[in-house]
Amino acid sequence: MKRTILVFFQIVLLIMLCVPAAWADSSISISLNKTSASVGEIVSVTGTTSPDSWVPIKVLDEAKNIVLFDTGKADGEGRFGIDFKVPDNAPGILTVIVGEGNNVKTAILNGPPDEKPNSSGGGGGGGGVAAQPVYSTTGSATVTPRAGGTISLGDDAAIEIPANALTGTGAQEIKITRVSDPSQALAGFRLLGNVFEFRIGGMSSYNFDKKITITLIFNPDALKSGETPAIYYYDENKQEWVCLGGIVSGNTISVQVDHFTKFAVFVKEKAPEKVPEKALTDISGHWAEKNINKLAALEAVSGYPDGTFKPDNKITRSEFTAILVKAFNLEPKSGKVFADTVGHWAKDSIAVAASYGIVNGYDENTFGPDDTITREQMAVMIVQAAKLTPVPVELPFADSNDISGWARESVAAAVHHGIINGYPDNTVRPQGSATRSEAVTVIVNAL
Repeated sequence: MKRTILVFFQIVLLIMLCVPAAWADSSISISLNKTSASVGEIVSVTGTTSPDSWVPIKVLDEAKNIVLFDTGKADGEGRFGIDFKVPDNAPGILTVIVGEGNNVKTAILNGPPDEKPNSSGGGGGGGGVAAQPVYSTTGSATVTPRAGGTISLGDDAAIEIPANALTGTGAQEIKITRVSDPSQALAGFRLLGNVFEFRIGGMSSYNFDKKITITLIFNPDALKSGETPAIYYYDENKQEWVCLGGIVSGNTISVQVDHFTKFAVFVKEKAPEKVPEKALTDISGHWAEKNINKLAALEAVSGYPDGTFKPDNKITRSEFTAILVKAFNLEPKSGKVFADTVGHWAKDSIAVAASYGIVNGYDENTFGPDDTITREQMAVMIVQAAKLTPVPVELPFADSNDISGWARESVAAAVHHGIINGYPDNTVRPQGSATRSEAVTVIVNAL
């Protein structure tokens, strides 16, 4: 019996020694690197707790409202450190709390002073109402920096602004609009929806204090096998679209950014599989046969589905531009899209040529892609593509006076370099329509 009692007391003693130690290991401590701080200052919270455990931190204002919440993790020895920025919506004494349940510790921080405006009326006031995040589906809303919010333009475009992402303390108007006529195209890419412009306070360019999330809708049915959509933003300084990527979910794609401008969803078009070229059936013995075969070998020209080339047919402005871009192997660049080239098969080639200054329209909105190209128009384009210097000389052709003033020096340069020749009757026929064989020959002469 005495032996049993002795063993019992030994067990009790061991428990009394171990339990306090376990409690001591899990007990949390807290220390602040400063006792007072202003709005925007960084406060460091350090302490010890159980090794490798998560440490929640809350900051309460004088009304015991939670104005900040975060978490950190202790290292293998139980030490932790968490930094936070003093918010602008919590004046006065702040209470910093770490831990959870019964295992918590607190520290007091003298926060920013409560600078309330003078009131001209009588009566005592209660506590202020905390700003709430704004939610709008109309494409426009006024957002308070310390609250943030979510603004969408229906289901087409949305922006999520976290608290304190906006600079300053004043409320700002956020607006999303569709760009009805985007002036720049992305050659070699396909637009999968609308272009959207995001503005803040009337400004189309703005940098945030922290990342925001933009979500855009796109048409997944427009994707071909193996194609991946991405969000692009328009760099106004470089005049080009820049890829941001994004996370796809159904028919939406989201990306985090820290600035405002124009955004859109594009997909890079896959190059079509090359089909072995068949010999053209109607160029044997033609005066331009060798030149046609040269450009065909460069894959700058091809025949029609029936195997013909139709060398004596007239050639359009869009056809000549497309051949020129391929023959000179021009790198894709964003360029102007004319109103009458939107949806045209040669839209991208025309945009690329425009970006290099090779082609111009009849006016700001009109290119005339399906108009037959005149010989003087062809001369201007080829001189620009070959980067030749216009020559201010008189030409000896019988119809030289028919050359338009804007094309005269380019025609002279093309003739001077042997790119364009006259006809046996000593005419150059500047207003005449060029044929497919003449266009091919001019390009080969310029290469």
